[in-house]
Amino acid sequence: MDTRANERAEETHIHAATPTEEQVWASRAAIERATGVLMERYGLDAEQAKETLLQASRHAAVSMAQFAEDVLTSGRAGEPPEIRVVLDAASAPSGLRKAVAFIESEAARPIRLADIVAAAGVGARALQYDFVRHLHTTPTRYLRSVRLERAHRELQAADLQCETVASIAARWGFSSPGRFATQYRSVYGRSPRMTRSDARWSDRTSADPVENE
Repeated sequence: MDTRANERAEETHIHAATPTEEQVWASRAAIERATGVLMERYGLDAEQAKETLLQASRHAAVSMAQFAEDVLTSGRAGEPPEIRVVLDAASAPSGLRKAVAFIESEAARPIRLADIVAAAGVGARALQYDFVRHLHTTPTRYLRSVRLERAHRELQAADLQCETVASIAARWGFSSPGRFATQYRSVYGRSPRMTRSDARWSDRTSADPVENE
């Protein structure tokens, strides 16, 4: 089946794959409840707990909503290990924290490993070691996870209806739409096109007038 045929087949199934309004709200509720759980367990404020949840979901390579469900369905003893990884990173070496902050703030720019190393102020080998030891990933993989998450946000945004999946992917450093789609699906369990369709559906639904009873 060629690419065009694949796209047509995917379009055919998009409507069936579109989540209901109840499912959308359930995902948001799960994130809020999991945030509360982390606040209670670790004495975090709401912002710290939600950021921990976000960072941990990146390490687990799953959506934030799915990770929130994992937190809620496991007790503290069976808590996803990525939570501990993120919390431990808070006390990580300053070079690692500088590198993470640089990636978070400059992810939209065409930065390279050399730029991350320069921002960290340590040697490349030392930085690689710190990333693996404290975050169980590499600087470049961490950068990719941040870019995927930012692209995911934009695909969901209702005010970007005129943009294509390819343009959003390119803005976040993914020059190959096909490779972007593969990496996106591995994390979010669906194609970028389906997420884009969901955003349009949600926007249309919220814009529908409420009938008077």
